[in-house]
Amino acid sequence: MGLWNLSSTPFHKALSPNEGKALIKQAYRKGIRYFDTAYSYGDAESMLAGAMRELGRDDFHVISKVMPVPSAERKAETILRRIGREYADVLLIHWPSCGESLFKALRTLEKLKENGKALAIGVSNFPLPLLESICSDFCITFHERPLSLIWTRDWKEEKKLGLNTLAYAPLGMGILSGRYRAGEDPGDARARLAAISSPSLEKLLEAIGHDPATALSWVYGEKPFGVISGYSRMEDLDILDRIGILSENKREELEALAAEITAAEPSDNIFSHNWRSDACTT
Repeated sequence: MGLWNLSSTPFHKALSPNEGKALIKQAYRKGIRYFDTAYSYGDAESMLAGAMRELGRDDFHVISKVMPVPSAERKAETILRRIGREYADVLLIHWPSCGESLFKALRTLEKLKENGKALAIGVSNFPLPLLESICSDFCITFHERPLSLIWTRDWKEEKKLGLNTLAYAPLGMGILSGRYRAGEDPGDARARLAAISSPSLEKLLEAIGHDPATALSWVYGEKPFGVISGYSRMEDLDILDRIGILSENKREELEALAAEITAAEPSDNIFSHNWRSDACTT
């Protein structure tokens, strides 16, 4: 379960602490044991810890992220205090940056792993060329990236690196949820996503039968290490019971449309985020 929507972002309305904890507890009851969060998600980690205390459970795993900044180690320590644990199961660099700040942050993660404060380390949202270059110099084993039928950029090449992929936004930030139609304004920052204006989006929505379970089944069929889904309502969790296996013909049809939609975005990430600017180091 991704905890991004437990925080305040331009992409959705934040959930209250009680709503967030209730969703986390229901996700646990549905069998979810991995929870994805980040330093920048604010109270999400505290909600997770509180929900698990209320359930009386400690058999859950935490994936968290820090930005490549000089205070990365201090922020990692803050994460551990929030979740009430001595270590994170997976600790990632949240967004890439350019220059020495990235290498320092990666060395910080290696130090945290050596000191037992992270069982595994990795990165998130890295473009393929940068991912390839750091794999040879740092002991990263995870990459968290968006993967859905509106974003497949470099996925086939990335699989060859042998990393454990954590695939987030499998329904394309809700564009494939069945709640919207192609060209419809979702009323938030998703309206700026290139996929919204792609002429192939309506064809894709028709190809999946406007059924988010089909779109989610495609992502599961790619067999990443984990699929990170966010939930805003209890009933959203029911989709997990409808994940199935798609025929090869259906997969090929969907992938061809996905390639057309992905190509509409000129940036190397779905958010058109300029990670080479100072914006990613604040």
